[in-house]
Amino acid sequence: MFTRREFIKTTALACTGLALFKGSEGTAWAFSQSPLLRKFISPLPGLGANGVPVANPSKIAFLGADFYRLAAVQYQQQMHPDLPNPTNLWGYVDRTTGNPRYLGPVIVAERGRPVIVQMKNMLPAQHLLPVDTTLDGANGPQNRIAVHLHGGLTPWTSDGGPFSWYTPTATGPGNGGGVDFLNGVPGMPGVAQYFYPNDQSARLVWYHDHAMGITRLNAYAGLASGYLLSDPVVDSLTSGNAPLVPPLAYTVPLIIQDKSFKAVADQWGRPGDLWYPYQYESNETTGRWDLGTPSDGFPNLGPPPTVSCVPEFFADTPLINGEAYPVLQVEPRRYRFLLLNGSQARFYNLSLFYESQTSPKEPNFKNDGPAFIQIGNEGGLLPYPVAFAKKINGTYVNKNSNQLLAYGEEDEVNPDGPYNLLLAPAERADLIIDFSNVPPGSKLILYNDAPAPFPGGDTRNDYFTGDPDQTAIGGAPSTLPGFGPNTRTLMEIQVVALKGSRDPWDFASTYNALSSSNGLPLAYKLSHPGEPDLDPNGPNVLHENKTLNEDFDSYGRLIQRVGTGQMLYTDSYGRNYMDPATEVYHNGQVVVWDVYNTTGDTHPMHIHLANMQVLGKAPYTDVGVPDGPFAPPDPNYRGWKETVRMNPGEVTRVIVKFTLPKVPFAVPPSPRTGGNEYVWHCHILEHEEHDMMRPLVILP
Repeated sequence: MFTRREFIKTTALACTGLALFKGSEGTAWAFSQSPLLRKFISPLPGLGANGVPVANPSKIAFLGADFYRLAAVQYQQQMHPDLPNPTNLWGYVDRTTGNPRYLGPVIVAERGRPVIVQMKNMLPAQHLLPVDTTLDGANGPQNRIAVHLHGGLTPWTSDGGPFSWYTPTATGPGNGGGVDFLNGVPGMPGVAQYFYPNDQSARLVWYHDHAMGITRLNAYAGLASGYLLSDPVVDSLTSGNAPLVPPLAYTVPLIIQDKSFKAVADQWGRPGDLWYPYQYESNETTGRWDLGTPSDGFPNLGPPPTVSCVPEFFADTPLINGEAYPVLQVEPRRYRFLLLNGSQARFYNLSLFYESQTSPKEPNFKNDGPAFIQIGNEGGLLPYPVAFAKKINGTYVNKNSNQLLAYGEEDEVNPDGPYNLLLAPAERADLIIDFSNVPPGSKLILYNDAPAPFPGGDTRNDYFTGDPDQTAIGGAPSTLPGFGPNTRTLMEIQVVALKGSRDPWDFASTYNALSSSNGLPLAYKLSHPGEPDLDPNGPNVLHENKTLNEDFDSYGRLIQRVGTGQMLYTDSYGRNYMDPATEVYHNGQVVVWDVYNTTGDTHPMHIHLANMQVLGKAPYTDVGVPDGPFAPPDPNYRGWKETVRMNPGEVTRVIVKFTLPKVPFAVPPSPRTGGNEYVWHCHILEHEEHDMMRPLVILP
């Protein structure tokens, strides 16, 4: 059987006519492309009422909690000056201000102080995007929501799992709510209440939708925001007259996503609205995705429906904090950047270059920008700083290492690198960048060169200036200089004159201080009290095999699934989300998982409830048998993680302890599973939804 990449290569060279027509109907099936947008003409939205709003809490003295009244609403926002209309969006709003803005409102929380969120569903009945009702759970109301605090250690009733969805009229399970909707508020239809203990270290968390069957659509439509958790350890690093880590005034969140915008109207919106694919472009048409015979366990229901899910979606326009191709101004000093990959499926390999003098708005690959120092990820602080810097005579210097990916045939790269700062969907990075030696007036380009999908790309998903015209195979025309679509040049950084006193720290002194025993190693230990590194050889540790699989569903479409090392079906290790739970553990259980990736994609696997530690990875030939010793994790994969990249042809070994949070109320069991019901899944949202997700049930 041809792989997706083999088929794309074959049809592109030998049979391009197939790309334009569906059978003999003569109907073009080209992906929609965004209108021309000028790069780097709008400022990066920052935190604030006119950028990304911050939520306003009220205090609840008897619980010692912060209380937020939020709502999910439909609204409009101009995402770029060149778009013909404001974009219709779904998103969250602080009901005390009534100011909906993209990616708002950010919740700022403190370790040890709980947060209570009351979320009112005020969405209209019609979704902004095409809904495929053939997916499990997708044939219900289109305005269902469930709020998941991604990275939060919460009781399962506040986890926002797929079956805890609710509508604007919901009063309970079966009455406008899913079977697990147990967190409604009596007398307040369409309102859910979430309790977040915040008993974890400082980190960038985020909250987003997780409703069954429409997670990918709700998140793409805008139901996502940030949640910034602080603690005394990080506060001590960022405070004082000369803080080792740049303070809040010089901290910049960067939420990176990709979107496509309609150039022409359709039944789901007008020009400038979000575009999302809904036709399964099989190898009988443009050759984007394989179409095969249904795998064992799937009845043959014929060809894909008119409105269909797709295996993954890579949009053509990068957004940072909700603005396409933004500009950020910085002074010649150090800044702290909190990065989140909030894309559906796109990976980012991030580098920093000076802007070309001869080709404005493009990078000069011969002139490296300042280095990254990574001090944290989605699990909080790292045990040691990681310098993405060049070495001269064995010493790191303030030049970014800029490890561009080495592309081979068929747009494929080695998922094991070398790479620079690689972020899969849902991964985060806490960075320090020192601009103190960059002359005012300089411009830098934040650059990405990761293929899509990763690691074996399709050239039609890679947009850059002067790229080949691919309209004959369902892609885009060549990108013009200074314009999008361009998924490589994400943001321009302009260095302006220094205001105030000079930063007493530079790259070298920052890295050396962080590397010392009293620096990040001590902060890591202090920020994780009661969380020692887990021992795979400890008593009562379970060892289990898991698998990542790709098969064909009832319509012949590609379907990704999680499984164990035992086959439930005759031709795959994969199991459906609705199959009986296999990940069932008692509270406090420590488990080692060897996860074998049998697919061609790297999958960012995310666990609800718990953080994990990566023990290593190894090649394999047969599931259950590594081919050799495990290589240690990357330096920025040490410590704690909750989203882990798992590469094709490799087994990734992780260790995790499943501990239920302590809360001041009784938590009922799930009506569905009888335990505390969480999930674990791939965070490529199209994979998660179809059907790369499994129940995770924790018993007392």
